[in-house]
Amino acid sequence: MRGRKPVPAVLKIARGNPGQHKIRDDEPAPAPVVDLAVPAFLVNEPDAVAAWVATAPMLQRLGVLTEADQAALVIYCRMFARWQQAERELQAHGSVLAWRKSKAAIVSPYVAIANQLASQCRALLNDFGLTPVSRARISVPKDQSADQKDKFFGARPRSKPA
Repeated sequence: MRGRKPVPAVLKIARGNPGQHKIRDDEPAPAPVVDLAVPAFLVNEPDAVAAWVATAPMLQRLGVLTEADQAALVIYCRMFARWQQAERELQAHGSVLAWRKSKAAIVSPYVAIANQLASQCRALLNDFGLTPVSRARISVPKDQSADQKDKFFGARPRSKPA
């Protein structure tokens, strides 16, 4: 896909619509999350809990955290916690290691782990449309009530002259 990724309407409104572009009204609108309790399966991971506590309230205030985003947020929190762990290992041991007895320099496996975690998280969130930016690419048609009929309702296509 070329060009910039579309920005969801919620974020445009939160930013004051700086570009003054038309705000889409056909984006999906899942129910907002009310309960920000840390999910039970994150409780044993202190770094993941810290990420949840730091991120979930901010996303809720922005109106971005919806029921469709909870799984994405859990994944983000876990990936972020693992990324932090990999970064701590890199700080402790460095990004270049001496290989056993030969003392040949090799890149630390934690460099690849940290990069993979960031990449997997982004790919997963975008693939499933669980982030506000990826949801902005989805168009949901408006429901048409009796008052709001399409102006071409009932029109027939022109037939070609014979």
